[in-house]
Amino acid sequence: MCRCVFYTTKYKHKLLEKIKELEDQDEIINTCEITQDGEICRLNYSIKPFEIDTIETFAQVICDIVQTEGIIQVTKDFLMQRKDLLPTDKKEIKRKFVTNNYLAVQEGFSALTYYLVYMPLLEALKENQEINIDGWLRFRTYRYKVILADILEQFVEDYLLKKDIIKFIKMVKEMSPLNNPLEDVIHLIYKKNGEMSLHNEYMEEVTELYTKAYCEELLGESSFNKEDLIMNILITICPRRIIVHQRQRAKYPQFIKTLEGIFGINMRYCKGCENCTDNASTIKS
Repeated sequence: MCRCVFYTTKYKHKLLEKIKELEDQDEIINTCEITQDGEICRLNYSIKPFEIDTIETFAQVICDIVQTEGIIQVTKDFLMQRKDLLPTDKKEIKRKFVTNNYLAVQEGFSALTYYLVYMPLLEALKENQEINIDGWLRFRTYRYKVILADILEQFVEDYLLKKDIIKFIKMVKEMSPLNNPLEDVIHLIYKKNGEMSLHNEYMEEVTELYTKAYCEELLGESSFNKEDLIMNILITICPRRIIVHQRQRAKYPQFIKTLEGIFGINMRYCKGCENCTDNASTIKS
């Protein structure tokens, strides 16, 4: 029989919740003794029989807590120092960064989390069968947090750049002859290979036609990809309605999000009907 002992002042409920989930899934079978000494909670788990798989599972559970709290702490501290950011931007950056960088146990580990959080925790549990979760997060994750801060800094710069690009595109769009759109309806269709094509309201393909008409000066620029050309075409012709087909095939889903930010309620998605127009749902901005 083996015992794993965890100490914590802040994460008792999170730890018990995660352990309960594993017990319900029969991934671990153990008995737990919980004692309280002031603010410190001691959770003593008896493992019957001793198995390395169980130790690894406990390491994953603690890693799950440590990486989540580490990301939240780094994000909070970093954004507090950024006086140049609007409160709404800070809220959105925090939501996106925490969501994008957090990896649940069942999804596996990123290389960063695996080598700087999970493996050290696993080795400590193998050697001592004891972990102070709060202390580990505070004193044993310095390198992890430094790298997270670097990643977050680039994430913020990318966020602001993307925001400026959308603002610029909207400004260009507003300067375009919006009162006289060149097309009432444009269908943006994703093919099986993820490539895009444009079709008019009669479902006639117009990709090549509009590329030659409005993107000739861009074709020789290696920095422009297919998404850039399609974006340029859509802003130029400024259709009253854009219907997207087979969006799940998109190689770059963020491109669709950018279109939503620019065209708002003029964006619709095909639900599978033959012509799409009657059975499309409006995107809420």
